[in-house]
Amino acid sequence: MRALVLYRSFHGNTKAVAEAMAGELVSLGHEAVVQDLRRRLPDLGSFDCALVGAPTRMARVTGKALRVLKRIAKKGFAEKPVAIFDTYGPVPATPEELEKGRKWIIPGAAGMMEKAAKDAGLHVFAKTLRCEVTGLNGPLKEDEQQNAAAFARELASGLHGAAAR
Repeated sequence: MRALVLYRSFHGNTKAVAEAMAGELVSLGHEAVVQDLRRRLPDLGSFDCALVGAPTRMARVTGKALRVLKRIAKKGFAEKPVAIFDTYGPVPATPEELEKGRKWIIPGAAGMMEKAAKDAGLHVFAKTLRCEVTGLNGPLKEDEQQNAAAFARELASGLHGAAAR
């Protein structure tokens, strides 16, 4: 399997998640190309799946991430799986603060990208990955890179199982 991992990162957190997923895919014997989604898209025909991620900033997703999802749909990627991921946080510590701050993190960039991908006709992987940061600029919360690797394993397993059917 050959995967294209597209990300947008402001403080390096989303990039770290993208690289953790790509590293896990490579360790499983797959090929992964990691690229900032602001760069020109490579030839999509050579990829079997895509992972697209961006940070949740001010309760939003970057417009570039949404445009990339539409672009890959128009470039013939609609039948190939697309996985969505984001980074978000920090999460308020108390239930009261969480309730007040919920609008800043839910549905987050992942929820918005998932909706945009489905609206564009893309085949979206059943799960999304959301990785928490500990401060406004990061770093990633402990174990989030391991969660990203586990997500990549699940994606690879799901795609391998689908190809075997």
